Amino acid sequence: MSDKLPEGITAEMIANAKTKYGQNKVKLIDLPIDEDNTAYKTVLATVPTRAIIGQYMRWDASDPKKAQEILVKNCLLSHKDEVLADDGLFYGALNSLSELIPVRKGIIKNC
Repeated sequence: MSDKLPEGITAEMIANAKTKYGQNKVKLIDLPIDEDNTAYKTVLATVPTRAIIGQYMRWDASDPKKAQEILVKNCLLSHKDEVLADDGLFYGALNSLSELIPVRKGIIKNC
């Protein structure tokens, strides 16, 4: 990691998150703040857990807005209020967090 941390994110926040969630589960995500993707807001996030994905999936079909908020609210570790208040940041975070879900594709074979 570079010496200069993004605005609103401290070394202590990162260290605490790594202790709580695991060394490889804490990520920095650059969210575009404009339509041209020329400026970004960096947020601290954690990889969604099985429990969070379970909560998300529980509401996905019946209340998609609630499902999306579950994912964003539970995985963002910084700038949460700012992201929740801005649709562009919110959907950028939602998309980025969904990419963090550790999905592996199995190989199916006939027996």
